[in-house]
Amino acid sequence: MKPVMINVDDLGLSAAVNEAVLRLAQIGRIQATSFMSMGTIASDEVAELKKQNIDIGLHFDLTGFTALGSLKQILIKSYLHAWSKRIIQDAINRQLDAFEDKIGCEPIFIDGHQHIHQFPQIRSVMLKTLLQRYGNKIAVRSTKSPQHDIKAKLIYALGGYQLDNSLKQANITHNHAFAGIYNFNADIKTLQTKWEQWFTCASEQGLLIMCHPAVPSKSWNDEIKNARECEWQWLQSEAFIQYWQQHHCQAMNWHNIRQKNICHIQ
Repeated sequence: MKPVMINVDDLGLSAAVNEAVLRLAQIGRIQATSFMSMGTIASDEVAELKKQNIDIGLHFDLTGFTALGSLKQILIKSYLHAWSKRIIQDAINRQLDAFEDKIGCEPIFIDGHQHIHQFPQIRSVMLKTLLQRYGNKIAVRSTKSPQHDIKAKLIYALGGYQLDNSLKQANITHNHAFAGIYNFNADIKTLQTKWEQWFTCASEQGLLIMCHPAVPSKSWNDEIKNARECEWQWLQSEAFIQYWQQHHCQAMNWHNIRQKNICHIQ
């Protein structure tokens, strides 16, 4: 069996995203979701996700609800080490506080909107803050990917290797491999091919696959809305389940990863 965790990013971004997360959780298609804690979620939605045993983590954000610049501006400032550490620390603490207030517990894990959590300077302040607040209890997403495309390699090159080293040194739980990366320009047939590739590259060490579904809606829009709705159609399809079964996938969560890490250390 291949342990696989499917994580929906951007919970809290819109009602359409929240509904997709809830409905996919109820039919057993996902195991985790990343919450943009400055966004909106209802208490009954939180209760339902907990009822379905969905791992909820913080989707650390500096370009969306907490807009400190565009992705390009955030990246350049990070590589120039031009951030005030207090600004980053305040942002992460504010988002962690909001998470605990809205979800009612500590995050099980943390990752980054547009992968900003691994950028230089940001990652060091983030990890220091997490260790101060929680010790090493909070898992962190690694972007190390078995995908061979340029986008996957570029994402990991933007601080992923350094983040992984820091996580190992601090004994912080993190996923072995990461997939779900594409250019958000795909129809159902193309998505099917990509998911088959991702399932194929999963191993017994586990794979985390990110996705960004939203139910069809005319009440909101963003730059990848079409891709979100296409992903929703794919993830709730029977073809998805057939691929899952054909590739001998087994649902995995962060507790499973933590236990694997403990066994490995011992």
